[in-house]
Amino acid sequence: MSTALFIRDQDIVKQGYLLKQSKYLRQWKQRWIVLTNQYICSFESQGGHVGSAPTEYLLLKDCTTVRSADDETGRENSFKIESTDRTFFLIASSMEEKESWIGVIGRQMIRPTVLIPGSGGRA
Repeated sequence: MSTALFIRDQDIVKQGYLLKQSKYLRQWKQRWIVLTNQYICSFESQGGHVGSAPTEYLLLKDCTTVRSADDETGRENSFKIESTDRTFFLIASSMEEKESWIGVIGRQMIRPTVLIPGSGGRA
């Protein structure tokens, strides 16, 4: 998936290396994950968000769930992010890191619905 997605350093909410399951071959690969208030993106290496397109990304407004996935993957410290068209399976280096990612992603997922003016349906 290539796109003209530009990420500015000041837009980054969290970033770091995680193992990510590849879309087609289902292999686990180390990826540099960058979370902004709009996207979660994977890059082949640290700093990849500067001048190159992500290997994959999810638009957070399309995400429905972020939760632990140890039972589904059979691997400790794994979690998944589900969107309307795709699911990312990721593995953190520790339980603390996994919980940190889940918490931060969850907060970014709900933020847009809280901040949109007029979303309460009142005139």
